[in-house]
Amino acid sequence: MLRVVRKQYAQRALGAARQMSSNSTSPGTAVTEVVHPAHQREPLPAEVISGAPSSLTKRTVRIYRPSNNPMQSGKNANLKWRLDFDALEKGDRWENPLMGWQSTADPMSPVRLDFTTKEDAIHFAEKQGWSHYVQEPQFRAIKPKSYKHNFVYRPGKIPMVHTK
Repeated sequence: MLRVVRKQYAQRALGAARQMSSNSTSPGTAVTEVVHPAHQREPLPAEVISGAPSSLTKRTVRIYRPSNNPMQSGKNANLKWRLDFDALEKGDRWENPLMGWQSTADPMSPVRLDFTTKEDAIHFAEKQGWSHYVQEPQFRAIKPKSYKHNFVYRPGKIPMVHTK
């Protein structure tokens, strides 16, 4: 089914290109390539066809790499990029009187989207019509240490170590 649709689209595009070249006055005019909208690099805004209200389409999102869990030694959580929504400016948060929990009227606050690359996340945000900012990850510099460095001579004042 997909091949038939692609073939029909290619035939229509080729026919349109031939018609454009036959309407031109100069015989040496080059035929321009017709590009399907799904293959364009410039993102088409999805807000036009989604039907979502403007309060959901005009949002600011944060794109970042989540930090590692300090209780785990694995590095797999650091390989993906995450897209989060910023809190609304209207202050749609209140304290629940029964339990004291924070409540919100923002339906997009719990939404988190994961991407394999930063470029994919930026492309998705631009396609949805969301303004975005990217927080680059901060990696810690691990200094190589050894037990023998505790006993290396250093010129200068002798450090006092109080044991009691």
